[in-house]
Amino acid sequence: MSIWLLRHTPSIPSDDAYFFVNGTIRFSVLEFRPHFPGYPGFIVLSKLLVLMGMSAKQAVFYLSLFSALSLPPLAAWTTQAWGASHRGVLLAFFAVLTQPFLPLVALSMMSDATGIAFFLAALAFMGRGKHVRAGCFAGFALACRPSFIVPVALSLITEWYLKKEARTKLFIASAGTLFVSFGGVFLLEGEAYLIEALRFTEGHFTVWGNTSFEPTFEREGWLDVFEKEPIALASSLSLLLIAAPAFLTHPKLSPLLIAAATAVLWTLLAQNPENLRHVVLPAILLVIWLVYSSGKWAKPALVLVIVLQLGIWLQFLIKPVTNSPLKQAADFLGQQPTGTLVTNRGVFYLRTTLPQHKIHDAFFSDSVEVSLKSKKNGSFWSLTGSLSMSNAWCKLEKKFAARVPGETVLSLQTRCPLHQIGGVIYGKLVL
Repeated sequence: MSIWLLRHTPSIPSDDAYFFVNGTIRFSVLEFRPHFPGYPGFIVLSKLLVLMGMSAKQAVFYLSLFSALSLPPLAAWTTQAWGASHRGVLLAFFAVLTQPFLPLVALSMMSDATGIAFFLAALAFMGRGKHVRAGCFAGFALACRPSFIVPVALSLITEWYLKKEARTKLFIASAGTLFVSFGGVFLLEGEAYLIEALRFTEGHFTVWGNTSFEPTFEREGWLDVFEKEPIALASSLSLLLIAAPAFLTHPKLSPLLIAAATAVLWTLLAQNPENLRHVVLPAILLVIWLVYSSGKWAKPALVLVIVLQLGIWLQFLIKPVTNSPLKQAADFLGQQPTGTLVTNRGVFYLRTTLPQHKIHDAFFSDSVEVSLKSKKNGSFWSLTGSLSMSNAWCKLEKKFAARVPGETVLSLQTRCPLHQIGGVIYGKLVL
């Protein structure tokens, strides 16, 4: 799998990845380089790769990819640090290596894998009793991936509660790392950073984040996603089913238990089901905890999970290497004459890549409708990630295939008549 992943060339899969590339070139949270909270740890690491001779796009891509490839050995090291047997260490290694969404994280050009890598290192140092290093690595994990705040913070609090002699070391090391990371961002951005923090946090939970806190019944939930990726998600569901009785029969309090349990709950409640890379953190933590603390019956069950995942993993041996669906769409549209495109997939990236086209963000349905109605005649294109919720008056032009399980297939629709536009189409159907 490593060889197959390394055959890929950097290609932007989303606006968030595009923001990371821009942030590596010039950092500014207020200019979405990248978006809030800035991910200072990830940006620092990508800038170091730029200093080594990589371009910004290469730096973000290979940092994400090699971070993902480091997760299997880091998971094995963590289980070993907590006293697992050699057999358990091997189980953890292969369960993470064959994780169906590990390639998705590797090619995402996002900070998930890097944050997970530092978090696993922090848990490993907790297991070895080296709390200064654990605190520093936990703090840097949050500097790379602040959305891990709940599992990271609660695992630190659990260790702080259980090990009285380590409380001062843990607090100073973790708080100091976070203060340096985000204090530096605050010095660069000023008070506007706090205003952006309120705006972005509220928006994520109530407007665009597609979380369970959104006051709407039209959001796509985890059950909807399970219908799209049933086999890949079956392994994660299997881990939950194995862990459920283990939580009841082996409820020994430990940072691993708290990290795994809170990661599952936090992902279900506060993360977007459409982005299946969020599944990787709870899946890895469940594997580590099961290997560390569960009974003998759990290990044969993990072997079955590995076999299931291996059946998905083998497809990569014959799967062709392509660009991301967004890059495929940009390349195709770049060969077309001037036109109008309505989408909310990679809007910022497409506006930069396709200056000859007028790109409308479908999220702002009212402004799109007004803009298109001002036209006398003509047609527009629609780039959507869901044919089942697409514009019925458009003709399917081309599909841009996903590279790995969990990546969204994009569909370009054309010959969309302007007289059929409406807020329902943009606000609800063009996704």
